[in-house]
Amino acid sequence: MDAFLFECQYEILFQWLKQHLLFDFKELKNEWARSITYTYKQFHIDISFYDNGVIEETIHDVTNGDVIYYIHFLFLNFHQSLKILKDFLIFIKPLTNKQKKIYICCSCGLTSSLFAECLQENLQKQHINIHVDACDIHSLKEKPHNYELVLLTPQVHYYKPQLLQYIHKPIITIPTTDYACHNYNHIISIIDAYLSKEV
Repeated sequence: MDAFLFECQYEILFQWLKQHLLFDFKELKNEWARSITYTYKQFHIDISFYDNGVIEETIHDVTNGDVIYYIHFLFLNFHQSLKILKDFLIFIKPLTNKQKKIYICCSCGLTSSLFAECLQENLQKQHINIHVDACDIHSLKEKPHNYELVLLTPQVHYYKPQLLQYIHKPIITIPTTDYACHNYNHIISIIDAYLSKEV
């Protein structure tokens, strides 16, 4: 690719990225690169376009210093780079979304509390912005209705028709095998599928 075409496509890609970011970012420039930076909650997001054609995408968790996302690549052509940037935008979307809340309900609230704690830990490890609370099935209707989803433990699945009479949120039953085997990854994929429908 000749230098003129490179500069044109590189600039178009940078402008495309700025137009597709759903948050207020800072644009910085130094002698080697132009960068887009953004900090939201505990995440610091940085995308740098270096003058030599290298693009670098980084996400740091500022609470513990962990780098949760890092890739750098050489701009070869517009489409190759666009695909990698789109993948990055897909990854950061849940990090920058408003936190969602779900309830897990069982008969007395005891086993669901322990399960909710473990599910919350797994959500945090995957950097998914969802808060999980637990309660017993009978006190659910007294809870504030600021949640997006109710998960029923398998033992109380038969309450679903009654709950639907006064709760106008999605209610799903955790599959028995997932609950018994603590298959949090599959449960998270179920939660994600339901919450994605709500968007």
